[in-house]
Amino acid sequence: MFTFAQTPVKFVVLLILYAFCTACSAHEITRPQDVRQRVSNALHLAMSVVMLLMVSPLTWKALTAVIPTMVWVAVFGASTAWFGWLAADARRADDRSGTLHFIGHAAMFGAMTWHLAAMAAKHSAMTQGMGTPMPGGGTDMTQWMKQQSMPGGTLWVFALVGVPFMTYLLVSSLRSLWHAFQTPKPLAAGSCPCGPGCTCGPECSCQAGHPVARVIAPDLVAVGGRSTAAPVAQTVATTHSCHEVRPAGSLKFRLESLAAFAMNFGMFWMSTGLMVALLPFFAWFAF
Repeated sequence: MFTFAQTPVKFVVLLILYAFCTACSAHEITRPQDVRQRVSNALHLAMSVVMLLMVSPLTWKALTAVIPTMVWVAVFGASTAWFGWLAADARRADDRSGTLHFIGHAAMFGAMTWHLAAMAAKHSAMTQGMGTPMPGGGTDMTQWMKQQSMPGGTLWVFALVGVPFMTYLLVSSLRSLWHAFQTPKPLAAGSCPCGPGCTCGPECSCQAGHPVARVIAPDLVAVGGRSTAAPVAQTVATTHSCHEVRPAGSLKFRLESLAAFAMNFGMFWMSTGLMVALLPFFAWFAF
C-alpha cells in the first residue's frame, strides 16, 4: 500500500498500470472462449482488481474488511495450482508454447501469493501490539522489522523466497515490452503470421490456404426413414492459451503485450519494498 504524499510517482503509475490491466482483463473475458479460458481470464481479472485496490490503503482496507488477506492468499495459491495444471496438460500434448505460456502465468500468480503472504505476516505482527511506542523512542513495530530483517528473520526469509519471483517479473515485463514494439519479420510464402504449428480458428488473419482447425457440425443421415445426426470424424485443436491466437505485430497482440508488461512490472515495482531486508538498494524504488 502506498500514499501520494510519500511516494507520488509510484502511487500514480501503479494506479495507471493496474487500471489498464483491469480494463484489458475485463475486455478479455468478453471474448469467445472455452471453459478453461473463461476460468483463466476470470482469475486474471480478479488479480487485476485486487492489485488495483491494493495500491491505496483506503481501498485495500475496505477490501480486506470483507475478504481477509489470508483468504486472498488461498485464492491465488489455488490459482497458481490451476495454471500449473494447465501447463502440465499442455506439456502432455507436446505444446511447447502453451506449456511456457501457462508456466509464466503460474509464476505470476505464485508471485502474487508470495506478496500477499508477506503482507499478511507484517499485518499479523502489527495487530499483535507491535506498534506501541517504546520509552527509548521508536515503536515495537520498527524494532520488530529491524530484527526480522536480519538473516533468518521473517522478512529476510520472505525476501529470499521472493528472489526467483522478482527475477521472473522483471524479465517477463521487459520481454513483453519488447514484444509490444517489435517489428515482425517478413513472412515466407505460405507461412502463418501466428508462427509454426498454428492451429488457430477462423477469426485468425492467416494467409489464404493455411489449414484452420474448426468444429464441423454433424451430418444428417437417413436411418430407418428418419434423418438423424451422425458424428463426423474430426480433429479439434485444444487451446493451450488464455485467448485466441494473435499474430505478432497485430494491434491485439501489442495490446496484450502491453497489458502483460503492466501486470508484471507493476507487481515487480509494488513488491520492491519486500526485498529491502535482503537487498537494501530496493529502497531506491520508493519515490
